[in-house]
Amino acid sequence: MVDTPGAKLGRYELKERLGKGGTATVYKGWDTTLERPVAVKVLHDHLSEEPDFRSRFEREAKLIAGLNHPNIVQVYDFGMAPKGDTNAFYMVMSYIEGASLRRRLEKKVELGERMTPKEIMDVMRGVCSALSYAHQRGMVHRDVTPSNILFTDAEHVVLADFGIARILGASRLTQTGTTSGTPMYMAPEQGVGEEVDQRSDIYSVGVILYEMLTGTPPYTGDSAYAILMQHVNAPVPSLLKHNPAISPSLEGIVRRALAKDPADRYPTIDLLFAALELAMSEALSAPKDRAAGLSSQTTRLPLYTADLPQTASQGDKTRLLLRLGLIGVAAAAIVIFGVSLLSNTSKPQEGGSGALVTLAVPALPTRRFAPSMTKGPLEFQDTFEPDRGQLLWQITTDDPDIYRNIENGVYRLRHTLPATAVTSLFNPDYEYYTDFVYEADLTLSPNNQREAASGLVFRYRDDDRYYVFAVNGQGYVSLWLRYQGAWTELRKLDGANWTPAEGVKTQGETNHLRLVDNGKRILGYVNGNLVIEVESEPILLSGATGIYLATTQSANVPNPVAEVQVDNFSVYAYKPTTATTAP
Repeated sequence: MVDTPGAKLGRYELKERLGKGGTATVYKGWDTTLERPVAVKVLHDHLSEEPDFRSRFEREAKLIAGLNHPNIVQVYDFGMAPKGDTNAFYMVMSYIEGASLRRRLEKKVELGERMTPKEIMDVMRGVCSALSYAHQRGMVHRDVTPSNILFTDAEHVVLADFGIARILGASRLTQTGTTSGTPMYMAPEQGVGEEVDQRSDIYSVGVILYEMLTGTPPYTGDSAYAILMQHVNAPVPSLLKHNPAISPSLEGIVRRALAKDPADRYPTIDLLFAALELAMSEALSAPKDRAAGLSSQTTRLPLYTADLPQTASQGDKTRLLLRLGLIGVAAAAIVIFGVSLLSNTSKPQEGGSGALVTLAVPALPTRRFAPSMTKGPLEFQDTFEPDRGQLLWQITTDDPDIYRNIENGVYRLRHTLPATAVTSLFNPDYEYYTDFVYEADLTLSPNNQREAASGLVFRYRDDDRYYVFAVNGQGYVSLWLRYQGAWTELRKLDGANWTPAEGVKTQGETNHLRLVDNGKRILGYVNGNLVIEVESEPILLSGATGIYLATTQSANVPNPVAEVQVDNFSVYAYKPTTATTAP
């Protein structure tokens, strides 16, 4: 037999069998020419019975051998050897002495332990780097599993078996009768035989991240078919059920990676890893008790930044995230398990520098509440009446610059800081993912400068990271991201950060604001009219909510004032619908 210990395949001597799966048997081998250990993967006989298998094997093996990355197991050689009436096809790879992630996870279960945050990040960094390199070259792994994630003696993470599932090609069936790939880690589209792309690998990585965080994969069953059908149809089980200390932002990252529809996942593995690093770094820097500091002094941010850059492209945002880096991997032990993510105060934004320019921009077309975007179950509502219960808002009555109080059935906010924005948060212990609807009635005081603005804060992480949908006293609207010291107006309009819109009332009158946060898609309504609609890759995935209040952007205005009365503040779960009019 050419594929038994002691046999030779060309210059490679098979020493011992390391493992056997549905597609191949792996041996520890010896390269008799270079005199070094190697791993030899011998594909099962039945695969070579397909007429075009040899040409497909050679074509794909050359592509795999062309991958040269420190986190990918290097393919040295490939070939075939006569075996009776057929041929034995084999690939020769670098031999990795260490254990697999599969074995480490099993060991953790045996000991009643979970992987540490540092261990998880080490794995994710190596795997995501390998996949990013391959995806940029048009290669999809198709079988990312803990068994294919290996550790060297130096604890370096490498990804094995690149492209093996693709070599199987049209046959799709292994010797055990399952589809090519591993059902427990297989994306829904792969399980039902549809076309796969890099987002299928992202799904598999999401399954592995789920298992590393909780100690169990999201779906198990008595058969491959039962598991595949759960991937296709079953909701993602709560991570908190298995590990209550997991932070909400991490659960949100995993859930997005495990979206049934590939279009709802991260579009690139780089964005997934960047979101993971960001969640860890911000959790590390957040206070442990988000509500404890509600009465502390409010941090004040400039309303505008003189060197505010132009609106970044999505590629620029991606590179920005990737440059963040993990803030101390060793310190990451704090961040995954239970560190609060939000602080209690912050300040919002405007775009550009200098005095606010009144633009002669025609009112944007508006339409009523859009199909597929409406309110679901009520999360909470505050009418600010005496019997309102214990709903927690920031109260500040002894600060000469900032006043916050619940009085006469409204939440009254006022501040006099020049060219500054202030946020007032609803209970920072409440953290919302995407897929929520926020509403409030806002009445800007007629005593304000007309450029003073107020709005709905959402996905608030800290003073320097959040979104806001706002209106000003002129009846203009805007949608902003505050991130890394800069403001970005998300509509990316040429020269116009604040724009008029039909139906928006000026200061002294009440505007009803509704913000639909659907992740990639954000919709802003004023008085039932859709005035802003943006689709962009989200940078912040979850956070607190509250109210934004900004004085005029001009630093030369004497005695600036911004005051707003807030009523009927509500948060609803997002619910798809076919409704065409606002309720």
